[in-house]
Amino acid sequence: MPSPSRRSRYIPFSPIRAMFRLADEMDRSGKGPVIRFHVGDPDFAPPDAVVEATHRAMREGKTHYPQSVGVHELRLALTEKVTRRNGIAAEWEQVVVAPGSTEALLAVMEVALDPGDEILLPEIYWPNYGQQSLLASAKAVFYPLGAGYQPDVEGTRRCITPKTRCILINSPSNPTGAVFPKETLRALYDVARKHDLWIVSDEAYEDIVFDADHVSLGSFERDLAEAERRVFSLFTFSKSYAMTGFRLGYIVAPNMTTATILRKTQEPLVGSTASMIQWGGLAALRDDGPIAVMRDAYRRRRDLAVGMLREAGLIDYTPQGAFYVLADLASTGLTGDEFARALLEEEKVCVAPAAGFAFAPHYGADGNPEGALPPDAAAPDYPVNPKARHLVRIAFCVSDKDVEEGISRLVRFAARCRDRRGASAR
Repeated sequence: MPSPSRRSRYIPFSPIRAMFRLADEMDRSGKGPVIRFHVGDPDFAPPDAVVEATHRAMREGKTHYPQSVGVHELRLALTEKVTRRNGIAAEWEQVVVAPGSTEALLAVMEVALDPGDEILLPEIYWPNYGQQSLLASAKAVFYPLGAGYQPDVEGTRRCITPKTRCILINSPSNPTGAVFPKETLRALYDVARKHDLWIVSDEAYEDIVFDADHVSLGSFERDLAEAERRVFSLFTFSKSYAMTGFRLGYIVAPNMTTATILRKTQEPLVGSTASMIQWGGLAALRDDGPIAVMRDAYRRRRDLAVGMLREAGLIDYTPQGAFYVLADLASTGLTGDEFARALLEEEKVCVAPAAGFAFAPHYGADGNPEGALPPDAAAPDYPVNPKARHLVRIAFCVSDKDVEEGISRLVRFAARCRDRRGASAR
């Protein structure tokens, strides 16, 4: 048969999905139940108003094709929201609704990057960023993170080459939970402006911030002329409103030119986002009460998980946002992959190994990843940033009971691994 495209074959599988499959297999085989720390899917239900508005839209026949950029009423409401809450200067024509911010990210990369361009990504990052840059035929270059997984601004500056076209910034961060302070974001913005780079600002966790303030990068250019703006701001309903399965996100384009190109791009990529879902999103925007309730619960769970992990010597920082923490298992003698699989088998707790959040392809002179093209549908085996080799990501968006029980099992298992390591060394 004809060979699938090289571009598609370069894409690795996400470690989140791999662990998802193993956890499902364990539950189906009757060996569970599994405590699921591997995926960032809130245990809350969407607000009742969202469910009712979605049902009502279906009953009223709002089930036909909407515009590719979204239902007009929702775009108007989103424009008001980003102006008021995020400090972004935008007209409603600059707001593009998408079936989740995952697709929105790919759409923006298609607009911002030509094949062979370089995009700066954090060295530990949500795996989809790497997958999407490969789909866009771009080269990912990884900027360094320092203490607490904060960006190293000067190190980022040194990563820029004549081929650099874009920088992606994710605050609050998945998988680290780091929230970048205003001065750091401003410094990164100034670097991008000096080198004439696009900025992709992934703000999926904007409402889940505990000990810091969320700052939207787009707010730095609200007083600039439209032609001088460079920030694509991306948001989602998934985390703020526990609407993960609804698949509803949106982009605020920096100006009318990029908004028009995004409209063209969305037509072949998705056609449009489901119309009835968009009416549910409009209902969500009318009541922020559920956000505060969920944020308080995540803060409580964060404090519980961090306290237990710190006492066990498994973390050295406190995540300030999102609902993730990276635990360091180097003391067990196991890599994150080894630890995650053994923890699932022995303790029925599922976490995501951080190696998959830090794959770092080496690129050849032709711009393609070196030695990575696998046969058939297999996934390539990329080098991994050594900083992530002994880390696992824990998502504490499950119930309080599961957080306490799951972290207890993880700590117990880590201690057992240390004992085994000590015994083998004697």
